Amino acid sequence: MAKTSTGSTPAPIPFEQRVRVEAAAKIPPALDALVLGVYEDGDRVAQGAADLPEELRLLVEEIIKLPDFKGKPGAVHNVPGRGTIKRVVLAGLGKRDQADADVFRWAGAAVARLVRGLEIHRCGLVLPGNLAPGTSAPVAARGLAEGILLGAHAYEQMKPAVKKPGAAEKKPATGPVLFTIIISEPQALRDSMEPVRAGAIVGEATNYARTLASTPGNVMHPGAVVAEARRMAREFNLKCTVIDAAEAKKLGMNGLLAVGEASAYPPALVILEHTGGRGAKTLAVVGKTVTFDTGGISIKPAADMDAMKYDKCGGMAVLGLMRAVSQLRLPNRVLGVLPIAENAVGGKAYRPGGSVTMANGKTVEITNTDAEGRLILADALSYVCQTYQPRAVVDMATLTGGVIVALGGVYGGLFSNNDELAQALEKAGQASGDWLWRLPLHPRYEPLMEGYHANLQNSGIREAHPVQGGIFLQHFVPADMPWAHLDIAGVATTKKEDRYISKGASGFGVRLLVRLLEDYGER
Repeated sequence: MAKTSTGSTPAPIPFEQRVRVEAAAKIPPALDALVLGVYEDGDRVAQGAADLPEELRLLVEEIIKLPDFKGKPGAVHNVPGRGTIKRVVLAGLGKRDQADADVFRWAGAAVARLVRGLEIHRCGLVLPGNLAPGTSAPVAARGLAEGILLGAHAYEQMKPAVKKPGAAEKKPATGPVLFTIIISEPQALRDSMEPVRAGAIVGEATNYARTLASTPGNVMHPGAVVAEARRMAREFNLKCTVIDAAEAKKLGMNGLLAVGEASAYPPALVILEHTGGRGAKTLAVVGKTVTFDTGGISIKPAADMDAMKYDKCGGMAVLGLMRAVSQLRLPNRVLGVLPIAENAVGGKAYRPGGSVTMANGKTVEITNTDAEGRLILADALSYVCQTYQPRAVVDMATLTGGVIVALGGVYGGLFSNNDELAQALEKAGQASGDWLWRLPLHPRYEPLMEGYHANLQNSGIREAHPVQGGIFLQHFVPADMPWAHLDIAGVATTKKEDRYISKGASGFGVRLLVRLLEDYGER
């Protein structure tokens, strides 16, 4: 394939995770902090602290009796320690019978956030022995590991330290903070080693997606996304195919080309491939990658337009997913697909009232240039389904404001033509914390997307707006191919700290799709 021409190669996006997570059988001899879980009810101190020195055990028992700390999920309480353990942190786990993987993920994040503001280099977390029924040590340990990584994340790439006149020279960082999850029962420790490793990998991959998504559109433009995909593919041993604008024109990808026509950076389609094992069935994941969305000629209001740098969250989650898939060495063959464009305003911008012939030959009447995501996704879906014939395909997109009205910032919208795939995604969402709620794709909604002067229109009336996106995209996937569309507009970002995700990009989809591949991919 021809290379995308975007001038000089953009610099790599800085990403460094200054956290390491491991599992061990015993409390290390010296710690900056030791973390113990506390339930709201019953035997409040989470068992597993039997190896604590007597003076520390008595200290914890005294604190538990005080009304200050009730053990609510996500709460932390920090007190001075004794001897070689400098401080003790109590982490709330809520009601014992409700302390599932998500609660441990939340606890891990709360501890990591606390540690970020303290001089801590070694932190031990005692995994409880009195876990809730149905929550095993490997499940809780993986939740903790993921949460630690997620809570440690902060997007600060655009905030370089500025030395004030007369200020002392800042000491260089001494290295990453080491978190040790202490699992005293030998079999539980053996069973938890790989889940802890997997949790750390997936947490870091999610943070990588969050970093890329938060990077401004003038830095993370289409050419920079292509360059980052190539760099990441080299680092993680993935095959990378780039279809540039000239090749896309030959292939009839006029939806992708139309959206990116007015930008100084040409659009492209990137396909990353993890080969998996011999004879592995293929799952394709397509992520909307609009690096900045002005709305085009149907321009967006000025208020909050700065948040349109997040219109690439679907594609950035695909990059994070492919990084994790490679590190975890999953046996599945996985395609990560990024249709990339900047929806700009200019003399060459596509126009309302125009018509576009898509890669599969269907024509689309443009009624709203701010309904651009479905156009680039449609061409990508058509190409991937025809070229690679995957066993199943999932697309992720910050597609509609309507899904935010319907589901808020708690659930992503799920549309699917296949019950088995939909159920597997819902199950993966519950396990990963990336929750999904299924919405209908009923044929009675089809008229909403019928075009007057073309086969389809790209945007209809306000009625059932999230459904319209799914109905439109369904026209670009073979009827017999299992397919799911995830509208993540409400969950791709958060405006405030929410459980284990801080303000900004959430990386929604990375943990979800890793779980899908682990649970569903080999069947």
